[in-house]
Amino acid sequence: MVTTQNLVKEELQKNILFLDLIQQDLVNINALALKLHPIIETSLNKKIKVSAVSMAIRRVSENFSRNKIFDWKFPTNLEVSTRSEIYEVAIKRDSDLSELLIKIRSKLGNQIGTFLSVVDANYETVLLTNQYNKSALKTILKNKKITSEKDNLGYVTINFEGYTKDVPGIYYQITRALALRNISIQSMHTLGSEVILLFKNGILIKAYETIKSLIDNKPLF
Repeated sequence: MVTTQNLVKEELQKNILFLDLIQQDLVNINALALKLHPIIETSLNKKIKVSAVSMAIRRVSENFSRNKIFDWKFPTNLEVSTRSEIYEVAIKRDSDLSELLIKIRSKLGNQIGTFLSVVDANYETVLLTNQYNKSALKTILKNKKITSEKDNLGYVTINFEGYTKDVPGIYYQITRALALRNISIQSMHTLGSEVILLFKNGILIKAYETIKSLIDNKPLF
């Protein structure tokens, strides 16, 4: 049987922003009930009181609010660093990756300041290196299937303690803060306890300042 509470639960689950506000105790339940009231009435195909929707929200929100993801604070003195002028290329994964990496490291390893990071997944292998290595790297990869490539990126890295992997909502807090400032992430990688977020060079400083303010528990605006 479809009930007001069931419908309210569905609407809250579809609207992550509502859940976010409920978890932080920032939402006015009555105002939220007024917003959901027409939707619930239409779904039930009958008239109901706004107070019934309000009561359903309170009941449902009790379960959502048991584990508050915003109760956890970032540890102090986390290392946050940046790097700009990065080239990222992804190739279709194949069996001769070891030989390929030997060639790449042999070609790029002699240059001062060069770095190479490799993320090997199930279907793709992603390589990150200095922008000036693009031409040399693409020559080595000429017989490989390139699935994507991005020029002139910058990254922000955060070195977490190992235990933070068991804390729910850490990455959400970071991506949420970036979204609030209209900052898009080009790609994101986790290597051990290190998180690497890549951005276009033009917004790298803004992204860094946003992440640093969040971690230092300072205002974002």
